[in-house]
Amino acid sequence: MVIGGRRLILGGLVTLSAGAVGWKLGFSPSANPVTAAAGDSPAAAPPASPAAAGSALPPSIQPPAPGIAAPNVTTQNVAAPPASVPATVSGLPPWRRNAIRPPAVDGRPAITIVIDDLGVIRNGTARTLVLPGPLTLSWFPFAPRLAEQVAEGVARGHETTLHMPMQAGPHSEASVGPDPLRVDLPAAVNLARLKTALAAVPGIVGLNNHMGTVATRDAALMELVAQETKSQGMLFLDSVVIPHSQGVKRCDAAGVPTAARDEFIDNTSSPADIARALAAIEAHAVRTGHCIAIGHPRPHTLDALEAWLPTLHGKGFALWPLSATVAWRNGLPLAA
Repeated sequence: MVIGGRRLILGGLVTLSAGAVGWKLGFSPSANPVTAAAGDSPAAAPPASPAAAGSALPPSIQPPAPGIAAPNVTTQNVAAPPASVPATVSGLPPWRRNAIRPPAVDGRPAITIVIDDLGVIRNGTARTLVLPGPLTLSWFPFAPRLAEQVAEGVARGHETTLHMPMQAGPHSEASVGPDPLRVDLPAAVNLARLKTALAAVPGIVGLNNHMGTVATRDAALMELVAQETKSQGMLFLDSVVIPHSQGVKRCDAAGVPTAARDEFIDNTSSPADIARALAAIEAHAVRTGHCIAIGHPRPHTLDALEAWLPTLHGKGFALWPLSATVAWRNGLPLAA
């Protein structure tokens, strides 16, 4: 699998404490990116030729126009998903059953926006829910009124994932969140924590890691994550917060639909930096056919997204949910 993007982020939540109105989160004003050294990411496979496969695909999921290659992607078997899939369809894994229909690509590059850390920052969550989509909303498993909040996101056309807390370097459990996956815990404890978190967020297509600078580079722990993700029929998005993350590698080997994020929207809270990140997302999508970007429900990020998202269609981009982009990158169908 191709690990997209080389700009990495350390840090994130600074404080996380219980209060009278649920959880209160504080973010660092700046999280300096760490640039991976040469060799940190595996070399990209030769790009597929979307033009060669384009005639075999229905209009709703056509690959990018000739000259926009999607790296390490087989598009021939990617079919248009139905508008909805009944939960009673036999043998359909949850990541497909809960997936939402992507807009037609019609030769356009696709952009996937994942918003992390949802459910505990009330104003930020509320503003995120009303953004134009489809977006992929990643929810903390310990958020209050979780089912109600998730249902509102689904009603507004957004896709749902679990934002799974994982052990980070200098950060205490209080900053990572309750019950994170940790390399110093017995496998049975980590498995129980993961199962509980997966069950807490309704209607998910999969999960991505919250923090995890320690956890995601541990092969045994990420193998546990891969096997449980496979067992539950989910997909996995590696947030890529540390060089040599084992997330995509282990999930790919286990047969889990997986991808890595390509860009971060808000490595810093600077509006100028965020604007540059949005431009980088567009450039990445044009260059490779699609881009997965992660952002957070912070004021300057939301200001930028409120202005930027409505412009994408006019610029020639398609906004896609995570499930569609993961299917595209893994050569998997979404249709029943």
